[in-house]
Amino acid sequence: MKKTFLSFAALMAASTVSLAQINKAFKIDYAIVVTNANSGTEQEAPVSLYEAYVSNDKIKVVSSADGQESIFLAKKNEDKSTILYPSLSKYIVHEDDATSFSIKLVPGQTKNIAGYPCKLAQIELPNIEDIEGNSTLSIWYSEKLPVIYWESFDIFKKIPGGVLQVTTPLGVDIVAQSVANSQLNDNDFIVPEDYDQVDSIYGEEQEGEENNQMAENLYLFEDSTSGLMGLQDDTQQIVVPAQYHYITPFVGEVSVVQFKNEKYGAINLTGKTVIPFQYDYLSYDDNSEQFLFGTNEKYGILDKAGKVLIPANYDMISFINGGYAVFQQNEKYGILNQAGKIVVPASYSFISENNGTHFISVENDKYSLVDIKTNKILTPAYDFISITEEPNLFLSSKDGKYGYLNGQGKIAIPFIYSGATSFSDGLASVTKEGSDDVILINTKGEEVELDAAAEAATEES
Repeated sequence: MKKTFLSFAALMAASTVSLAQINKAFKIDYAIVVTNANSGTEQEAPVSLYEAYVSNDKIKVVSSADGQESIFLAKKNEDKSTILYPSLSKYIVHEDDATSFSIKLVPGQTKNIAGYPCKLAQIELPNIEDIEGNSTLSIWYSEKLPVIYWESFDIFKKIPGGVLQVTTPLGVDIVAQSVANSQLNDNDFIVPEDYDQVDSIYGEEQEGEENNQMAENLYLFEDSTSGLMGLQDDTQQIVVPAQYHYITPFVGEVSVVQFKNEKYGAINLTGKTVIPFQYDYLSYDDNSEQFLFGTNEKYGILDKAGKVLIPANYDMISFINGGYAVFQQNEKYGILNQAGKIVVPASYSFISENNGTHFISVENDKYSLVDIKTNKILTPAYDFISITEEPNLFLSSKDGKYGYLNGQGKIAIPFIYSGATSFSDGLASVTKEGSDDVILINTKGEEVELDAAAEAATEES
């Protein structure tokens, strides 16, 4: 019954909203780095804070600043942006203001950050009480990346490339930890119907509570003496003592935290330690119930109980999906099975995603479909390829047209559409050139009426 309801809901949505497309983008992971302002050396381990996705015309930035997850959304051709607050089911529409700072582009200054050549821009800050002497903001940017900005960083609009490092005179810097090819889905820019628009999330009734909410009836608080964080309920009874530098919002029943020893671990809703505080980096995926952990700048995978599934031997690794994980070694990408055995050597410039049988490789902005077991490239270079819920159908684009490939890399549904979505519950939405009408098709490429599609979904359940 649940599947029937979800299928029908998806069909109704497809008939009433514009077609969502998947677009190529860059993913940039930023961290806060505390440095010695005099020597420039790091004083503490980087704290991941911003997960950004940027294309030539759109920006999405997921932020965990102040313990409150927010999602910044902007279309570059519009003079406004939207900020979503998932834990509050609220959003704010922000009208963009012109910035008055002047930017100086510094010739002859270059360095490499996250694999990208960067140039230097500088901004002279106005007089600020906490800053003595140096009042220059140094911004390192790459012209090979699209312009990116987000809430409180509108100044980045004037930078002629993607910002990868911001050095402040306060010794608190923002530094890109990695840059990878990724995707942006038009659906990401649709505000959920159950969200309420507000002018601010810091209204009197919310202050001190909802803006610090980590889970149902759990709120962040700071100890005024130690500056450490803990959790309390809505009656201000302490549930988790203030002993953490950083607490992330709960994902399911798990929160990744940074203990006072600067190491990362995880706690449950009662504050019980479920992953010991021994890692330099830790993140959790509720769908796979896995942790990605880092130690000595190498990364691996834990299960939900903390058992090592894949040792931390890799420069980066993905969560296990379909029995396989993507890993990075010496700036090349390969595939591991869930036992940690390399099944595809690290010989690819980038692997964007995988399922249980195939992976998508990206070389010079061109996409190829590759069989995991044989490591055989099945397709010529396409402008875009993405995995769908149908394991044998892959959304693809070439020369501005969309279609679908099968598991052998052959055309399963012709490239005749101006836009298309991935398959879900056996259906996809497409549009044709010169028309805004959304058409539903089945896995054979046949057009399906809404009533017939709903009936088919009911029979399947």
